[in-house]
Amino acid sequence: MQDNIHITYEHVPRFVTADPEAKRYLDEHGYVIVANALTTEQANQSVSLLWDYLEELGTGIDRHKVDTWGDDRWPTTVHGGILPSYGIGHSAAQWFIRDVPNIKESFAQVWGGDDDLLVSFDGVTIWRPWTHNADWKTNAGNSWLHIDQHPIGRPGRHCVQGLVNLLPTSPATGGNVVVPGSHRLFEHIPTQYKERLDRIHPSVDHFRFPNDDPNLAQTQPIMCHMEAGDLLLWDSRTIHCSAPSLQTPTAGAELLRAASLICMMPRSKSNAKVIDKRKHAVETRTSTTNWSDRFIDADAFPNILAAPQRDSYQWPKVPTLNANQLKMVGWTEQELASL
Repeated sequence: MQDNIHITYEHVPRFVTADPEAKRYLDEHGYVIVANALTTEQANQSVSLLWDYLEELGTGIDRHKVDTWGDDRWPTTVHGGILPSYGIGHSAAQWFIRDVPNIKESFAQVWGGDDDLLVSFDGVTIWRPWTHNADWKTNAGNSWLHIDQHPIGRPGRHCVQGLVNLLPTSPATGGNVVVPGSHRLFEHIPTQYKERLDRIHPSVDHFRFPNDDPNLAQTQPIMCHMEAGDLLLWDSRTIHCSAPSLQTPTAGAELLRAASLICMMPRSKSNAKVIDKRKHAVETRTSTTNWSDRFIDADAFPNILAAPQRDSYQWPKVPTLNANQLKMVGWTEQELASL
């Protein structure tokens, strides 16, 4: 790890759903944790549903047998151990979590009380025990500290991302990493990194920082402690990543980490063309990135298209959604009334 980057594990404030202080903390620090957005029972059910999804891919994964969790059976992952495709965005687990009232209420608070929100069709993060197989250890945190918003293409605040933690974290599990207050550096990136930004199209919402960036030395990254059911929200302008264990975990046959990626943005930020694609995506079980104002097909990621076994997975069935979930896709009250 670079000498100027030292990730520490921190117990930071955790706020109850709709606490006004949570919004103020997010605005000041660029991230916030909402405690117990899911109950313990809901978090446990979500993990069970994720195992259902994995086992029903038809590759021979068995939640009780760690030897069946190898890459020859596990769905393709991208950076940070994220599962982005093969219908995960429309799995029963993801739609169950999105429908928990505390999740939507937390995002509505971010957007000034606007609860007419469209949800991302994101994937999940699942980390297998790398003490069982060293190849399962995810990317080092210093290798991909980044922001998920183009400084020129999207100036100002546009998105607040989210992650619902499903298993308790510790220094031995690893987890998400943020650089507190780094969202305030965002406006200076076009002048500080002009040459680098010139190579990135304004529609590409990803900017990775070099390891020797002085900003990373001035404010050190932290890995926040999270309980099962906690919701981490962060401004897309905040420098972040995930990092594996800071301490060697005890050898075992249990998952180190499971988390649902989730983002909700106001319908007013989207448009009819995007919403039509979103409605069709439910039928095709197409997963997306965090953005709901644009339609970015996660099933078209190069890693997914290049996966040699991509056609061997059995995708989940088309989900049957309730009225609240359909509204988060893009259907209006009037459209639902005519169905």
